[in-house]
Amino acid sequence: MQDPKPRSERKKAKKFLQYLFARILVGTLSFFPYVLRGKILFHIIRFLAKTTGATNKRIEKHIRTAFPEKSEIEIREYILHNLRNLSHMANEFCEEPRMSQKYVNEWVTLLPNKETHQRLLEKGGILVLGHLGNWETMGVTVCYTAPKNDLYVFAKRQSNPWSNAWIEKNRATQRIKLVYTDESPRKALTLLKQGKLVAFISDQDAGKTGSFFPFLGNLASTFLGPATFARMTDAPIIFCSSWYDQKGKLYFYVEEFKRPNLDPRKDPELWEREFTYKWVKRLEKEVKEHPGDYFWLHRRWHTKPENKEELDRFWSEFRPAENLDLKL
Repeated sequence: MQDPKPRSERKKAKKFLQYLFARILVGTLSFFPYVLRGKILFHIIRFLAKTTGATNKRIEKHIRTAFPEKSEIEIREYILHNLRNLSHMANEFCEEPRMSQKYVNEWVTLLPNKETHQRLLEKGGILVLGHLGNWETMGVTVCYTAPKNDLYVFAKRQSNPWSNAWIEKNRATQRIKLVYTDESPRKALTLLKQGKLVAFISDQDAGKTGSFFPFLGNLASTFLGPATFARMTDAPIIFCSSWYDQKGKLYFYVEEFKRPNLDPRKDPELWEREFTYKWVKRLEKEVKEHPGDYFWLHRRWHTKPENKEELDRFWSEFRPAENLDLKL
């Protein structure tokens, strides 16, 4: 029998080398001006996508899964736009420690307007968002829009410990702090009760412990975190989304998100299902409006349900307790 220790050591060494390569690359690129660096990164990402094929294949597979009715030309346009988005995200990660109010003013447009952002964000609450646009720049923008309130992001810990520590340090330069899904939920509850802003990027694959909801025509294992914390607190709920224009400017949209018109004490499970269904459908609507801006690289439908037929039947017959106006 093969000793698992050498395999574990090799895996650890591989992760460290990946981290080291990323640090050297980002460190080198950081010397370039912002716009020029963005162009360089786009050509690098496009070249890597073509030569390795894996990135292109995964993006294409997920787009075709979500939009089987789209034409070949539309699919290719979405893939190219998505690769450009990846270059924007990489560029902004390089820039994050140096981002300022001037950067936000130049590269971010607040929708519906700046006054709404300030009104909603300054009082704290639950931010519900998905992998649409750039969550890093959205986080920085939140901290400049609500300067008296630090932002806490409820997130899944990276499998690479060195990369995780690096990302954590990078975000901390802009007063963005991480709360991990493997930590005690009391931490997030305490923060919300203190009037802090806690963001949930909850459209990651939740694995076998998640609940399956229909998302873009397919069942996706979904975290119930936002629903649970919304049910247990009176914290305001804010839905966020973002997308890029062709020049790389980010449009950052926020809106008040209404709670289900149900008594959470009578049936907590029903309340959380209604809430989760509502925000998943709201995100779905945004992705349909900006299909090239979704992070198609991540494995939203990776976990497969064991009782797919039963779930398909349940959701085909499901009717929300209240009619959903997806314009909200």
